[in-house]
Amino acid sequence: MGGYSRTGPFVNLSAPGIDYIFLNKVEAVLSRPSGDTETGKYACGGNWAGTGVGFFSIYIPSLSRSATPTSVVIDTADQAPSGGAAAPSTDRLSSSGFHIFSSMTNGNNGSMAGNYTIHY
Repeated sequence: MGGYSRTGPFVNLSAPGIDYIFLNKVEAVLSRPSGDTETGKYACGGNWAGTGVGFFSIYIPSLSRSATPTSVVIDTADQAPSGGAAAPSTDRLSSSGFHIFSSMTNGNNGSMAGNYTIHY
């Protein structure tokens, strides 16, 4: 959380008390305000032993559970698609997270890794 100064560990019935600023920041993580973003890393891989096209995927859960995202952006900055994998795509964007998937052909082991940014 940007602008938050850690004051813990907290002990029952002692200072510092929980104030409205702290509670507002916690709420902003759990229910992102419009215009906010959430960022993170992903890694996705799989293998296809058959012929033709095979798919592999991963579901990325979001921290927010009530805000509906407007879009998600991913990159492959940590590892470009390898092993015959196609560039990754996303779908199923919801208040719970999103899905990253890719395809590969003819008995390959594919993988990729990078960053994601969820826009609210």
